[in-house]
Amino acid sequence: MTDIVEQFRRYAELCKAVQRKAIELENHPDKVKQLRRFSPGEVADILGISPSHLRNLVRMEGFPQGTIAGSSRRSFTIDEIHEARRWLLATTGNARYAPQRRPGQDKLQVVTFVNFKGGSGKTTSATHFAQYLALHGYRVLMVDLDPQASATTLFGLDPDAEVEDATTFASWLRRDDGAGSAEARRLTRPTYWPGLDLVPASIALQHAEYELVGRLLQQREYPFYRQLGGFLDLVGEGYDVVVCDCRPDVGMLTINALFAATGLVIPIPPSMLDFASSGEFFRFMAEVAADFRQSLSSSALSYDFVRIVTTKYKSTDRNQTEIVSWKQALFQEAVLKEPMVETALVDAAGIVKETLYEYEPGGSRRTYERGLAAMNRVNATIEAELLAVWGRPRTRTREAA
Repeated sequence: MTDIVEQFRRYAELCKAVQRKAIELENHPDKVKQLRRFSPGEVADILGISPSHLRNLVRMEGFPQGTIAGSSRRSFTIDEIHEARRWLLATTGNARYAPQRRPGQDKLQVVTFVNFKGGSGKTTSATHFAQYLALHGYRVLMVDLDPQASATTLFGLDPDAEVEDATTFASWLRRDDGAGSAEARRLTRPTYWPGLDLVPASIALQHAEYELVGRLLQQREYPFYRQLGGFLDLVGEGYDVVVCDCRPDVGMLTINALFAATGLVIPIPPSMLDFASSGEFFRFMAEVAADFRQSLSSSALSYDFVRIVTTKYKSTDRNQTEIVSWKQALFQEAVLKEPMVETALVDAAGIVKETLYEYEPGGSRRTYERGLAAMNRVNATIEAELLAVWGRPRTRTREAA
């Protein structure tokens, strides 16, 4: 009989081989993920202006021209979109073209996506939100705290071959006593998304869980729950928003993400099993908050917002529609009105380790645009929560020509 250890190792290597092949197929010959170009319609929507206004702006001196391909269709890079935003800010003075937080006024927002049940769409939600923010001009840090490293893989990194233990958050937990901001900043890795950095994950985070438990047993006063918060204190000045993707269970790293968060987003698919699992999550949160408030501070685990997002929603499924209506009636304003629609496009993009913001469909563009618009509505609703905390308008208004 095959040794179970060797069998599992072989299966793990086969899974990695499939991932590497998908990346190679999409990014041949250099196997490095690159961000696609954006159409004028997409750029207008991102900037919050009308397509006709964008056409007029392109004729103006100093405004990014984009590139015209052989078919005479203009396209823009994300760097050109950011340049266009800066141009609009300089020429109009409109503060909506300056999305970054104001130094000394707006606090760093740490948005933790968490659910204790796998398959809830947590990583999909977190990664799309981080990329949406970067696309709209925010400085973003994504922290992958899941040893499965799904978010890290979506950014084109092979957790086994390209992510060393020393480059994950596990390294920070093993730091010397004298480690400071320089050591912390070394863990933040730029991605191919301008304005979006990543603290990647690997299996090293699983070992870090055990190490945190061991240290707590040896040193009862060790503030295990403040390790991520302390790390963000050192690097947070360079960012507007930190997005945390947690493992789908209760662990030391998840508790760190809950303590560091200023806002929580809980993805819940519209099924009774997921509803029941989420009930256990909220029960756990109540107990943890009560315990830590009794032992630490009455303000422990206080958030600017806690929102539930419906994921994997099929509007044609009557049972799901009914569950969503129950959810909205029970949780009221805590539930985002915009659901994350289940679409084959997310699966198609996932095959080549891409998000909807990166994917270029080979089929119907209209179907893709509908799926992307639904994703944008969800992310804009979460963005509105951040803006409200900063005392800014909660909605995006489109500027006419």
